[in-house]
Amino acid sequence: MTPGLDLASAPLGTPLTLIRVDAATSRQRLATLGLREGASFRLLTRTIGGGRIVLVGGSRIALSKDLVRQMRAQAA
Repeated sequence: MTPGLDLASAPLGTPLTLIRVDAATSRQRLATLGLREGASFRLLTRTIGGGRIVLVGGSRIALSKDLVRQMRAQAA
């Protein structure tokens, strides 16, 4: 079983730490934006399409529904 929870089921507003990104094609781009393994962030809102807006390092980043399901986090 994979530790942590996917971002689709993580609670809004809770401080989280990114554990893993299963989407290999997106991993480098997310790291450039500050979302790399070990990074602290918060989920701000859910989008209508099922994605999430996250706050990391003072920046807001929109994540698609598919990407959110491929990211694992734990409470910080």
